[in-house]
Amino acid sequence: MIKLKNILNELLNTYIVQAYMLTDTNFNITDILDQIRAIRKVTIVRNITPPEYIQKKNFEYTLVTIKFVSRGNPKQDLEKLKQDILTSDRSQTDLRVPGVRSFKFKPETLQRL
Repeated sequence: MIKLKNILNELLNTYIVQAYMLTDTNFNITDILDQIRAIRKVTIVRNITPPEYIQKKNFEYTLVTIKFVSRGNPKQDLEKLKQDILTSDRSQTDLRVPGVRSFKFKPETLQRL
């Protein structure tokens, strides 16, 4: 008999990737991570910044891991996630995450779970 878990694993693929973020220190990093968690397809966001990361006065460098669900090409989904984090269309459905100045995925860390 086919198990529900096997069916879901065929339809939905979970991936994990690391990313660098440059954020404004006027915004709380916890609030920024919560905003990223609210983006479609994202399931988990964790801050894994090492303590030896050098921080500047007005900017904070953060290393995060992001788990997300993909039904198609995960690399295309990464581009869409980045666009949703960084781009604002200035309309009622503004998707820009406040406080994020720069966001870059580490494509070599992309792996399926």
